[in-house]
Amino acid sequence: MASGDQVLLLTAGIAEQPKGLIAASFEFQERVRESDRCIRQAWRKATKYSMEIGWEGAFLRFTKAWPVLGFYSERDYRASVRIGRSTWFKMVSLAECFRHLTKEQFLSMSIENAELLSVAPLEVRKNLMLVQYASIQTKQQFSDELTLETAQRENTPLTDTYVLISWRVKEAQREAIAHAVKDWQAEHGIDDEGYALGLMVSELHDRPILVGFLTESIPLLTQAVANAQASKDTKELLNLLAAHIVDMKEILRICSGETWDYQSRAA
Repeated sequence: MASGDQVLLLTAGIAEQPKGLIAASFEFQERVRESDRCIRQAWRKATKYSMEIGWEGAFLRFTKAWPVLGFYSERDYRASVRIGRSTWFKMVSLAECFRHLTKEQFLSMSIENAELLSVAPLEVRKNLMLVQYASIQTKQQFSDELTLETAQRENTPLTDTYVLISWRVKEAQREAIAHAVKDWQAEHGIDDEGYALGLMVSELHDRPILVGFLTESIPLLTQAVANAQASKDTKELLNLLAAHIVDMKEILRICSGETWDYQSRAA
């Protein structure tokens, strides 16, 4: 988008009429019609140009310019262009996250990378270096770049930085995974879905996990304490507690992102 267009889009001097229609100068009407032409051409191409549909659609939505094109509402306009509802709202909402960019900068990004960047804080979205990376890197490369940026900005270890995981699966598979995670959460009283998924995978590969360790050790220690009180012999109990503390240390190391120390366990 040219600088003049950006001023037209963002200026506080754009006044709304009672029904939300912006007072339309000749220049503004031409800009609206140009958006309409771009949208219709991009939809016919039906390729990456859906990014252009998003950009121009966001402009029309922001300025409430539907009546200028002869339509009562956004819905009426979208129906006339015959753009799918999901495509329209996905791309327009995506473009609304990048009003601070020029049209050229926005269109340079791949859809996948733009989506990754759109959920970042505004200060990150304004980082033009990241915008440039989003235009040349693969989805995985850019995801790694954002993870590194987040770790540095939040001053946290890379292993403690939250990331988004994206898989291409069938709807039935997605539902099965989601139900399995929710069942695990309910069984172990865990609120965080990502944490629950991590525990499920750890258990699948026979790696010790904190929840399972506590579940098994609490009744064991309770019985050991009862036996020690009955026999008045605390030596065996102390040995059990010492071994328990060693195991707990290893479990906590895993929760902190370190590897399980199989050699020390074998010893």
